[in-house]
Amino acid sequence: MFDELTKKKHRIQDFVYSIPEHTPEELCQLIRDQNYIGQEKALRALCLMAFRHIRRLKKIYIDKIDPASLPKKQNCLLIGSTGCGKTYLVELLFKDLLKIPTAIVDITNYSETGYVGQDVSSIITRLLYASNYDPDLASVGIVCIDEIDKIASSNNSALFAGAGTTKDVTGFGVQRELLKMLESVEIPVSTEFGHSTYGNYFLISTRDIAFIGCGAFSGFKQISGRDTNNIIGFTRNVSLKELNKIAVNYSEAEIENTANFQSYGLLPELVGRFQRIIPFSALNIDEMAVILKKNVIDRYKNDFILDGIELVIKNSVIEYIAKKAIQKETGARGLESVLISHIEDLTFDAYSKKGVKKIVLELKNGEIKGRFH
Repeated sequence: MFDELTKKKHRIQDFVYSIPEHTPEELCQLIRDQNYIGQEKALRALCLMAFRHIRRLKKIYIDKIDPASLPKKQNCLLIGSTGCGKTYLVELLFKDLLKIPTAIVDITNYSETGYVGQDVSSIITRLLYASNYDPDLASVGIVCIDEIDKIASSNNSALFAGAGTTKDVTGFGVQRELLKMLESVEIPVSTEFGHSTYGNYFLISTRDIAFIGCGAFSGFKQISGRDTNNIIGFTRNVSLKELNKIAVNYSEAEIENTANFQSYGLLPELVGRFQRIIPFSALNIDEMAVILKKNVIDRYKNDFILDGIELVIKNSVIEYIAKKAIQKETGARGLESVLISHIEDLTFDAYSKKGVKKIVLELKNGEIKGRFH
């Protein structure tokens, strides 16, 4: 037994020691090197959180500092319109760069104990899986709770994307079960998914597991934009059109007011478990154009090159597609679909005709036109 405890201690120490140490500024630059565009304030905030998480782990497991003398782990809630890069940033930072066990879970697949769906405790099973079933490594990992806005109570008065998709009857069951998990508790974690009471279990502490919630919070602007002094109308500073937009920006005042989240349908106690709420801004046209060029078009160019065809897309076309994607209000996710819809016929003809070596896309009279060489 003593040997097992010693091995466990050394295993965690070795892993924590191996986590690369970078300053917050260096982490930001490493993310930028991966072609992550925009979100300067959010990027700085999350990189600082990552830096502090790693420093805390090293103080506890390497320097042998008593955890009780240190600040508790920091959980973060990322709020921003769809396609603005929330989940992607978490994946890049923690999973790809820092190599920390990271589980990204879609919370809409989970249900309160006793209902159909995955048990909330199996969220840690996902982390266990990401740790190659090593419970010690899982105990210092990262859990990203994606689509956390979709577990809002059915009493939510906002009209939001995904309303009614949760399997939770009241809307509060999953939220209540998340409360203790986000704190510091020991949870019996099954090595299998689901509600089964059989199988192997590990006892894993969440003391050093950082939780990051991500959500678009569609309709949140309807709540935060209300004039609390006037139950009839909206604030004079926010138009009805702005309130109904999908791709919106939030001020610090809007996200710091827990009452807004409560009105949206989240338990104040759950919101309080996130020490930092980080707003992500809607991507502007310049950022969308850069993302389109670096993360979408370059891949299509490589694909065509492998087939012996050069793809040339003029800057005017890139700007046009970026504008169309912004109109869809689905963020960076909309870029590829807009591109495909405009080059589908050209691609069909290029692959059908013999001898095509080059495709040039340009904007003429407000429409994308293509020519072959």
